[in-house]
Amino acid sequence: MKTYKVDLDYEASLFDPRYDEGSAASLKVIREFEYVFFLINQEACHLKNIKQYDDNYLKHLKSLGFSIPSFAPDEKAFTYWWSHRHERELEKELNSKLTSVEIAKERGWGFWQGKIAESVEDVLSHLKTHPNIKHWIIKRPHSFSGIGHYYFSADQVNVETLKKILVEKVLLEPVYQRVFDIGTTFIIHNGEIKRQFMVENFNSQSGGFKGGAGASNVDKFKKYIQEKYHFSLNELEKITLEIARVYLNKGALFNVQIDSFVYQEEGRLKLYPLVEVNYRKTMGLVIQSLADKYSEAHHVEWKVLSSKEVTNEMDSWIKVSPEGNHFRSFYKAF
Repeated sequence: MKTYKVDLDYEASLFDPRYDEGSAASLKVIREFEYVFFLINQEACHLKNIKQYDDNYLKHLKSLGFSIPSFAPDEKAFTYWWSHRHERELEKELNSKLTSVEIAKERGWGFWQGKIAESVEDVLSHLKTHPNIKHWIIKRPHSFSGIGHYYFSADQVNVETLKKILVEKVLLEPVYQRVFDIGTTFIIHNGEIKRQFMVENFNSQSGGFKGGAGASNVDKFKKYIQEKYHFSLNELEKITLEIARVYLNKGALFNVQIDSFVYQEEGRLKLYPLVEVNYRKTMGLVIQSLADKYSEAHHVEWKVLSSKEVTNEMDSWIKVSPEGNHFRSFYKAF
């Protein structure tokens, strides 16, 4: 049997020059969310675990039908699980937001009024070309889950702050009135698409991941979104397939996940097809795994809450995070 390690620090390993696999920062994020392996994986295997798990917690997951691996924390030979490591420079290209915004701009799938900025002068010049846009966001090209985003108003530009941010290329773009976020995943094996699924991502205002909703197949999920928001995802379903093929042509061999959103403008809902692409596993796999488990349900929701955010409402939900975690997670079938 294979031995896996849950490398939730994968993007840091690609882009952070100070990355250390054994650092406190890397171990912290893995300890917090390593358990998603139990919610997704169905293969009989060993896990090179970082966190120790209580027997009662593991029995609870088994009772829900999840597969629990045998544990091998000291194993030296293992396969990384969250990522698919095969060609480092290609992996960096496929995971970079610089790549996705260039594709979006070229194909008309997003970044319409955005700019890849390299200096304060680039930012100020771009603001002048769009005098009617007041609210802007700067994203670092290798950030995730909203970490490092900088919001500002065109009439309150802090040049000193911009100087600190612009030590690398950044993405400058208007702030949209987002209504809901969609993650579309293509399960790919050796360069061949095996499955497409879509989930709604619950994100905080700053872009932090808070869980999501899914259904057992794309048609059922599109119906859920149509009922909830009165918006059709037919166009997005087609566009994301085109995006996936672009990434396959670039050399993708493994899962491709595409972030999109729907925003409101002048009283209408509009589609922003391509925000970014993740060439790795994502939390959308947890949502889809739960939706597949409850295939007869209308939809399934998975919520990720800080300990302070947990209310009595969660008493009727099923908890799947270990005791002692800062972030608690629960799911419910509807």
